Amino acid sequence: MPASKFKSRFRIGDREVGADAPVFVIAEAGVAHFGDMDLARQLVDLAAEAGADVFKTQVFDVDELIAESAPDWRDRLRPRNLSLPQFQELKERCDAAGLLFMATAHDASRIDWLRELDVPAVKVGSGERNNPEFLSQLAQIGKPMIVSTGMYRESDVTEALDALSNAGMDEVALLHCVTSYPPPESDVNLLAMDALQSIFPGPVGYSDHTEDHLAILSAVARGASIVEKHITILRDIPDAQDWRVSAGPDDFPGLVRDIRRIETLLGHGRKEPAPSEVDAQAWALKSVVASRDLAEGLIISREDLTTKRPGTGVLSNRLPEFIGRTLARDVVADEALSFEDLV
Repeated sequence: MPASKFKSRFRIGDREVGADAPVFVIAEAGVAHFGDMDLARQLVDLAAEAGADVFKTQVFDVDELIAESAPDWRDRLRPRNLSLPQFQELKERCDAAGLLFMATAHDASRIDWLRELDVPAVKVGSGERNNPEFLSQLAQIGKPMIVSTGMYRESDVTEALDALSNAGMDEVALLHCVTSYPPPESDVNLLAMDALQSIFPGPVGYSDHTEDHLAILSAVARGASIVEKHITILRDIPDAQDWRVSAGPDDFPGLVRDIRRIETLLGHGRKEPAPSEVDAQAWALKSVVASRDLAEGLIISREDLTTKRPGTGVLSNRLPEFIGRTLARDVVADEALSFEDLV
């Protein structure tokens, strides 16, 4: 499937994503529940109360995901997991709050969990770079796919898109991402969204791993269709990294509000007077007026006219239409002229 066959806009659940649609805001909980359902419920509530579109988490089997040769990582992640019934409870909580529930499956054993959970879209982590077989398996779920591209080169993007298109998937979004927690600002490279858009017609967005909100808000201002931000309840957690780049109850609601404000600020993109400017036209623009007292019967020359505020008469761009015409009445200096004043 050529890149042009990917859709520029599609639905995820009841939301439109892509061209001219509202920014799709993903609250990425990841493993910030640390295996604690009370924390997980608080994270769902944070995402819902802030006005995010999606609460997203991660599903995995530690032994399928991490080799025995990395026991420290196995030990670190094993307690940060939940069961399928627990994820189903979280999905029900999302449903009740009007929030979409999504999850990233990190290994093939959890693909069926995504089906069981009936996710409205499949989120693919950056760690699946150069893993076309797994991408193809995820595409078989038959739901739209959002692919993070941290650590990707352009050739890796092409490889991933080829795998998805060969699997018959045409509803794909790409997220620029930097897989560092946090990256230096010089590595954030938001212009890479333009590089993605230049080779791909579908929705492009940004998955954020910075410590504040400047990068994600800048991405929205640059036209990101989707943004993803980690969320957390806890801070200063040993043997964890996501909390450093996460928004919490104190700032995530404000971030979502600012995203929506930027949408309003960006507007419709047509260059035309705004409704709030209508009254300003009267005082800010200039009208054609007499530069001195003019007598009836005068053949008007350029020196006889000037333009001054207010703009309630004939506007400046029509001044040339008066030149060479004959006045039908006396006009005093600074008096506005109309075409009814001409013979």
